[in-house]
Amino acid sequence: MTDLGSQEFWQRIQAEPAKLAAEVCFIDVAQLEATLQKHPALRAWVLAQHEVARIAEERAKWTLTVARARAYIRAQGTVDERKSAVDTAAEVEDAQTKLFDVQEKRGALRAIADALEDRTQMLIQISAKQRQESKDYNR
Repeated sequence: MTDLGSQEFWQRIQAEPAKLAAEVCFIDVAQLEATLQKHPALRAWVLAQHEVARIAEERAKWTLTVARARAYIRAQGTVDERKSAVDTAAEVEDAQTKLFDVQEKRGALRAIADALEDRTQMLIQISAKQRQESKDYNR
C-alpha cells in the first residue's frame, strides 16, 4: 500500500483516486485487531488533509479573483472584449487551473473520508460477527 502523505500518495490521488481510495479503505480480516487500532488515526489524517485542501481551495479562489481583477484593470475595449481578454489572460488561466487541481484533490480526499466512514461501519459489523462466532465456538 502507498504510504499516506508520501510523494506517491499525492501523485496517485490525482492520477487514480478511486483505486487509491479502495486500497486505503481495505479491511484485512486476518489482521483485524491491527486494522481496528489504525483506523481512527487513518480517518483523522484523511479528515485533516481534507481540511487543509479546503483551505487551499479558498486560497486558490482568492488568487483567481485577484487575477481576474488585475486582468480587468489591464483590459481595454468594449465590455465583451474586456470579458474575453480577462477569460483568456494567462494569469487567469493559471489561477483557474490551480483551483481545479485543488478541487480535485479535495474531492478525492472527501471520497476517501466518506469511504472510511463506511469502513467504520464494516469494522463494527465484522468485529461483532467474529465475537459471536467466538462465543458460539467456545460453547
